[in-house]
Amino acid sequence: MSEQLTPDTNIDAQSEAAASQEFARPVTEQRENILEVYDLKKYFLTKKEWKMKKFVVSAVPAEKAASAADDGNARAATSENTDSAQSAPSEAAAESTIAEGEQPVMKPKFKTQLVLDKTFVKAVNGVTFNVKYGETLGIVGESGCGKSTMGRSILRLHDISGGRIVFDGTDITKLKAREMRKLRTQMQIIFQDPYSSLPPRSPVGAIIGEAVKVHKIVPKSEYRSYVMEIMRKCGLQDFYFDRYPHEFSGGQRQRICIARALAVKPKFIVCDEPVSALDVSIQAQIINLLKELQRDLKLTYLFISHDLSVVQHISDRVGVMYLGNFVELGNKNDIFGNPMHPYTHALLSAVPVPDPHNKGNRIILQGDIPSPAHPPKGCKFHTRCTKCMEVCKEVEPKFIDYGNGHMCACHLYPQE
Repeated sequence: MSEQLTPDTNIDAQSEAAASQEFARPVTEQRENILEVYDLKKYFLTKKEWKMKKFVVSAVPAEKAASAADDGNARAATSENTDSAQSAPSEAAAESTIAEGEQPVMKPKFKTQLVLDKTFVKAVNGVTFNVKYGETLGIVGESGCGKSTMGRSILRLHDISGGRIVFDGTDITKLKAREMRKLRTQMQIIFQDPYSSLPPRSPVGAIIGEAVKVHKIVPKSEYRSYVMEIMRKCGLQDFYFDRYPHEFSGGQRQRICIARALAVKPKFIVCDEPVSALDVSIQAQIINLLKELQRDLKLTYLFISHDLSVVQHISDRVGVMYLGNFVELGNKNDIFGNPMHPYTHALLSAVPVPDPHNKGNRIILQGDIPSPAHPPKGCKFHTRCTKCMEVCKEVEPKFIDYGNGHMCACHLYPQE
């Protein structure tokens, strides 16, 4: 789809029609996956300090080490002559022991050195998944589990610490800024807070149309009409063009954010909790708008949220994250109808039921999420899991497909 990467500034009606047909190509004619992520890692440096640390420099026989210690004690208590007399038998005993063919017990020798100790927060620690053309992959999990960091890392808004990202057949892991700029029109993001994500001193038309000018999406003569057309698609009136963000409500601001993302004709959009700051009635309008735009423009979403009801409504597949890793991933019906991981069970039990007589079977997790700077050994969830076994405390479970693309990382199921 090179037309979207470097559009001609002299585009006419025929080329626009061809571009629209190319954009609306059936999914079956394209690659199966628009996004493939392999072992993605993102670490943040949080603290640097100088510390005294011990390092092993060599190993000496334990007998010699013990005799050396005895020699030192003897020198402190007696004269030099007495010390040499006491140390001779011990050295002779050590030599005779080695001469008999026995393997000497080696004792490490340490040295102390001043080093710079660095602490990293492992926000995303080895995530692998893919997103198919035209689908919505929902990502759920508690606050602080790495959902937003993962979404921004995929778009290269953060420099990743490890792993590989393949977008539409192109490995973007090590692309330079100039090369990434050509792909920015194909991948966009809708931020969580519609109040802080819009520049307060720019009118709505300039906010939506800034990227249109930079990437030369349409000729200058068609700029205003194109921006207004995008605004109308997102439920915004034409006379909003010259108004400023402070004159709008939260739902209207989020529509502006959606219009800004759509203005460059993207294929893939990361929705980073786009409805969490809105009222429930406005949430429904925004979700319906996103689904309508996806149907009309053949968009692909990575939808990040902590509201399971919203995720169930909009997603095709769902991934459950905990402390920087996926613990479960599968089709929406499998995740909500047949959850496998204890953490998923606990999340689903917290979803409110619109029935005052149905108390449900609430699973209350004890404690807080461990520090991502020092995650626990073995399964990261074992400190809060009610089904924890001894193997969970020592061995990290494998992320295995148990049929129909339903993947889980838990020792309650076979690990081979």
